[in-house]
Amino acid sequence: MAASFVAFPSLSMVRKEDFADTSLIPEAYGRHVVSRCLPPERSPVHCSFSAEPAGDGIRLRFSSRVDNLGEPAMLTHKFFFVDRDETRERFHAVTPDEPEVTTEMLILFAGFDRDYCHASVYDAENRLVAVHAVVFDRAGRTVPYPFTQRYVSPLGLGRADLEETVDGTGRRMLRFSVGLTGLTEPTPVVLAWQGIGRIVREELSCTPDRPEAHYEVPLDDNPLLACGDWVVIAVDEQDRFLAQTLVTLQSAE
Repeated sequence: MAASFVAFPSLSMVRKEDFADTSLIPEAYGRHVVSRCLPPERSPVHCSFSAEPAGDGIRLRFSSRVDNLGEPAMLTHKFFFVDRDETRERFHAVTPDEPEVTTEMLILFAGFDRDYCHASVYDAENRLVAVHAVVFDRAGRTVPYPFTQRYVSPLGLGRADLEETVDGTGRRMLRFSVGLTGLTEPTPVVLAWQGIGRIVREELSCTPDRPEAHYEVPLDDNPLLACGDWVVIAVDEQDRFLAQTLVTLQSAE
């Protein structure tokens, strides 16, 4: 029997408008933190990174500090190396007296001199509390990845949400809905689920009469899903950003 899953949101929906006044990924995503474990400030976690050459690679250090922590907490540092299709995780305990922790990693280069990764911090319930995109090279130089307007879709965005529904047979579905505004002709939109080792993309069309597109993923009896972190994202036909959220899947058994 194929596995069934329970879906938990890791943050609220990030929209294209979040990049209207910033090109910084941490700032845009920090507006959508839904952690119940850390202080309620918008961005209670502050991060920094550095690197230095080490043999055929670099030693990358990523630190996070929690402000106004009232009691001990658990944090996870997660690193997604996009072009390598690789993830690494480190678990840390933080306390009011020691609110800052550091992950150090050796990253090797093979045939290239530059790379990048997403460096994220999650709380004990696997909810995102901070995320950075870090670009680094062989010399140990590091810079934030600038998410400029060329990566953001010019299309008008209306509805963007993720909800659990039930189909006609009673099977639970996770439904991703996106609507476009100001349409004068049929316009493609791509809705995608992305996990390590698997990407599901569905190209749909929004029209002036039917401006919303929907994509449903079965949570019951679905052999194509796996426990872990999933990115749910909408982009236009040129892969420019419209909306995105993160979901954690756990076994329903």
